Amino acid sequence: MRGRTKGAILFVALSTAGCQSTGGLSYPILKHEVFESPPANIEFKAEIGQPIITRVDGLAWPAFQVTEKVPFSYEGTSYSLQPGLYRVDGVSPSYSQTTLNNRVESSDVDVVNSRVSLILRDGQCEIIPHMIQGATTSEVANPMRGNLKGLITGERAIFGAPTPSAVDSGTVGQVIDPAKCFADYDFNPNQPGSSKRELVYLGQSGETLRFKYREYYDNLVRAAFSNDLTYNIADDNVIGFRGARIEIVDASNIELTYRIRRHMEN
Repeated sequence: MRGRTKGAILFVALSTAGCQSTGGLSYPILKHEVFESPPANIEFKAEIGQPIITRVDGLAWPAFQVTEKVPFSYEGTSYSLQPGLYRVDGVSPSYSQTTLNNRVESSDVDVVNSRVSLILRDGQCEIIPHMIQGATTSEVANPMRGNLKGLITGERAIFGAPTPSAVDSGTVGQVIDPAKCFADYDFNPNQPGSSKRELVYLGQSGETLRFKYREYYDNLVRAAFSNDLTYNIADDNVIGFRGARIEIVDASNIELTYRIRRHMEN
């Protein structure tokens, strides 16, 4: 559940000549970011051993974070988009987008070929299905044939990667719960000079919650900056650490339900 920069997130596009992608979209740029996860004021869940709050400093690509399966419908059939971290492949003045091939599944049909877009518009994730082929169709008996057809029509790029194309401004997608999809960054922790700070949930004992704070530099844990923390929430369900304020909604020895009220300070 990694998250977003302080304040509004802007996906920055390259503006130099030759940086325009197909369909009128511009390609995103790899740049230095300081970003935090998850977004504030939204209810999230984390199991034991998972970080509940993270702050990262380093080079990163803009991305979409899909935390769990996203249900949607297409031509009367129910589908779901698989969770994952998906890089943005195009930006326009009004939205950013990623186009995904073969990340859709269904309990009703065997999905052999699919193409959907995620867009971020006005701070909200939307999903827009373009094409889904089930095993009941004759065309998908040979997936390679579908890929070759896509290359000819421009719906697929070489090696099966999606070719981004601008979504019509009038197209309204199916809105996704902000706890399931939000703006994020794809971060490489092995880059020199990178850093990450996180607070990990370790479980509960009565009214006491246990956490571990860890710092990483160049993807190595700084042992001197790793701390075990305990909080008693009998009288106050808001805990704090290094400037962060976290509201505890529910806790068990399986998972923690919480909201970030304020992220960690620099």
